[in-house]
Amino acid sequence: MSVDPGTPAPGTIACPRCGAPVGRGQDWCLACGAAARTRLAPTPNWKLPLAALASLLALSLVVIAVAFVALTDDPDPATGTTGASGPTAVTPAPAPAAPSGPSGPTAPAP
Repeated sequence: MSVDPGTPAPGTIACPRCGAPVGRGQDWCLACGAAARTRLAPTPNWKLPLAALASLLALSLVVIAVAFVALTDDPDPATGTTGASGPTAVTPAPAPAAPSGPSGPTAPAP
């Protein structure tokens, strides 16, 4: 039995990339290296996870900036003080006033 050189052997397919014949036991094309019988999984889509990570990072930076400003808040940045221009003198409290009235025992009023 003779095989015609123009007809491919049984189980042979054409390469989807270059059209070269791919034998029955081959998974890859020997001419161009493309996958002939093997399906390649598509690459994962990283757009959504990267967008979520970027927004989380931006939110974290905003929170850090707000916390930094709140912790280092200085009402008078020119002098570096918090309102008073130096130590304040504490004035002593006035002495209690002496009771006015009779100095002896008091009798109930009639």
